[in-house]
Amino acid sequence: MGGVFGKAKFGGKGRNWFKLKDGSNGPYRILPPMGYLSEDGRWSAYYQIHYGYKNSAGKMRTFQSPLIKNNKTKMVESPDAALEFIEKVTARLGEAKAAKNQEMVAKLQELVGGKKSRYNLDKNHYLNVIDLQGNIGILKIRHRCKLALDAEIKKLRDSGVDPLDPMTGRFFVFHRSGTAMDTVYSASVYKEKLHVTGVGDVERDVVHPITDDIARRCCVLKGTDANGNPVYEYREAANLANLFAKPTSEEVARIVQEGEKAVDEILDSKSNQDTETDESGVEEDEVVTASQPTLVATPTPSAVVLQTPVPVASVTQTSAPVVTTVQAPAPAMTNQSVQFSAPISTLTQPPVQHGSNAGAGVPLTTAQRASEMSDAEFLALLKL
Repeated sequence: MGGVFGKAKFGGKGRNWFKLKDGSNGPYRILPPMGYLSEDGRWSAYYQIHYGYKNSAGKMRTFQSPLIKNNKTKMVESPDAALEFIEKVTARLGEAKAAKNQEMVAKLQELVGGKKSRYNLDKNHYLNVIDLQGNIGILKIRHRCKLALDAEIKKLRDSGVDPLDPMTGRFFVFHRSGTAMDTVYSASVYKEKLHVTGVGDVERDVVHPITDDIARRCCVLKGTDANGNPVYEYREAANLANLFAKPTSEEVARIVQEGEKAVDEILDSKSNQDTETDESGVEEDEVVTASQPTLVATPTPSAVVLQTPVPVASVTQTSAPVVTTVQAPAPAMTNQSVQFSAPISTLTQPPVQHGSNAGAGVPLTTAQRASEMSDAEFLALLKL
């Protein structure tokens, strides 16, 4: 192979994660269906993934949204408390912007609505790929990018070329430009340039066959289970059918309420040991906007208290929330007995022993105090 491929790394849960940046990306060869998806012919999977939650060891844990909406009745059949939390904070961000309260806007955007906000719901298609250097990993692309890729694949198939076939695979270059809804994606076949004597410079597709070595690095058949069904071991590629943990609506509510304790018990449980955590962070091509509340088929019990998730060190971007269904008070702020009900633009409170303003004897606006608060204190103050 002339040194094109690096030494395979077997074992462990480490993955290469690829995401698109502005400009040209790749080239990437999309790997054909493998393992449990080989018979179905599936080579990509779509997920809506929550960011912002860590376990007690400080490790990020991403998980699927449990939201299920009946398209006919427009009713929410399975709510998503993490999405509702994002919606509530996003609404407060809108109030702060309307009030031109820049200090509050800055603090709220640390949580949602900014390019590097902590909480978000990211939506992407995920594909197993290999690059020109032989690195195998998972590529995530937006739906509009997937549509561009599908169109390019169709053109090739119409011409008699299967670009995902194990022996006739092609590399694709992805291009991204613009922001938010004006983001433009394209996908094209990667070509190499050759100089042909008597003809000049020409281009041709780079054909990429899957060798036995590459196949072993991706996924291997380990045997069969008690029912005679095949059992596969995924190595550098991933099982796209079971990529991320999928907690129930009730479990997500616990994660939002209890933070790392629930993350430990739910997302780090034995049942989720074969799922992945997307460590590449969210895409940076969309702007968060608040959406309208949606009717909910099954009301959330009034006894549920929406507490603040534990603070995390990493920061991420937030994508657009969809629904708001939970209306529950947040817990009282530590060492803070004053309750606020006034609009964001006019909130004040008596002097308290807090940071550099302790004993100042001058009323402090919420905006002035916001920068000194932890996420837990700040969200408790907002009484979401």
